[in-house]
Amino acid sequence: MTNSPNALVHVATQQGLGYPAQMKTVCGIDFGTSNSTIAVVQGGKTVLVPVEGTHTTIPSAIFYPADGQAPLYGRAATAAYTTGEAGRLMRSLKSILGSDLISEKTAAGGQFRTFESILVGFLSDLKDKAERFCGATLDEVVMGRPVHFVDGNDAVDARAEVKLGEIAREAGFRTIAFQFEPIAAALSFEHTLRTHERVFISDIGGGTADFSIVEVGPERRLRADRAGDILANDGIRVGGTNLDMRLSMAAVMPHLGSRAKTLKGRELPRWPFVDLATWHRIHTIATQANFMTLRQILNDCAEPELFQRYVDVVKAGSGHAIAGRVEQAKIDLSHTEEVTIDLTGAIAGLTVDASTALFETAIAGELERLGDAICATVAASAQPAEAITTVFLTGGTSAVPAVKRLLSELLPRAKAIEGDLFNSVGFGLALEAERRFAQKKAA
Repeated sequence: MTNSPNALVHVATQQGLGYPAQMKTVCGIDFGTSNSTIAVVQGGKTVLVPVEGTHTTIPSAIFYPADGQAPLYGRAATAAYTTGEAGRLMRSLKSILGSDLISEKTAAGGQFRTFESILVGFLSDLKDKAERFCGATLDEVVMGRPVHFVDGNDAVDARAEVKLGEIAREAGFRTIAFQFEPIAAALSFEHTLRTHERVFISDIGGGTADFSIVEVGPERRLRADRAGDILANDGIRVGGTNLDMRLSMAAVMPHLGSRAKTLKGRELPRWPFVDLATWHRIHTIATQANFMTLRQILNDCAEPELFQRYVDVVKAGSGHAIAGRVEQAKIDLSHTEEVTIDLTGAIAGLTVDASTALFETAIAGELERLGDAICATVAASAQPAEAITTVFLTGGTSAVPAVKRLLSELLPRAKAIEGDLFNSVGFGLALEAERRFAQKKAA
């Protein structure tokens, strides 16, 4: 288990805008696998920045038009892709921070770019929008980070944080600090409290599941040293994109040949289907070398009409459209027992049925891993599960009913409070930025 390197702090939040432009402004950024936010603190006021129209969240999506025009971000990026504009869509790139792929080049917008430079562009866009919003230059930022970028490799985990810091610096920030995302969520929760709570923070987003157990409350807010209030942190690389992949593999990929046989009766290779079902792998499939391999698989397939669908999807660049439909089905299955996944936009005439039972069977392995991590976090806190008074839910995947049931079963005496699933972390990071950089100035 890892102890947070930073103490919790409370900063009172005031309503309203209109800050004096000359006052010092700091910010916090929650750069997420699926969605991102930025919040600013100026003149003692903490506000989430509207980063796309009136939205305070922006999908972590990037679209490079084929004609070389400026890239599009967020909803504009996915809209360009879904309306058929020529170009390349990339999503969930946070997932590659811990891999060597971050420094490799890929074709986008008519030239070869490193994935690192692509992420620099995304963070620069967030920074520019926030600076226009508050009328001040943003030099200091607290970046959120998962408890573990990768599982079981401390060296790679540390390298991922360094790389994220380099990306933020290249985007124009001069002073960069980090805070665990669940600790930032605890900050957001604490500012609403009038009583003491021993809270289990469940922050499960698109790419990672992060857990913290923290003592919070009004009598603790102004303590200079809060290290003793942080009882445990842990996390694993399981998030909404993993659940999307499992649902896609269970419901959709069989219609593209994932369970088809070769001419010799063996099952087709699994990797093409996993790549097509995994957000951050989709854009890596359409290479010349891969097309040669796909043709070989097609020629050896006993049911070539199924795998031909797969080849056609890759050629048409429709992988993200399928992934988007699966993601929406996952969301819909939080409210209904059965859904129909309409794939006719990518594959003529194809619709696929999916159910809650199918979904929960498909994600059983992920649920088991989440349960183990929750139990490990409780064990590291040296407190019994019955001593947890509150579970604070943030991150979109925390809303999945099977995840909620798991938390309820493992923490039976805790009341569940659903925070702002997409904004709690960003808000808390801004509070942490105010504390940290204000202390620096005072020193």
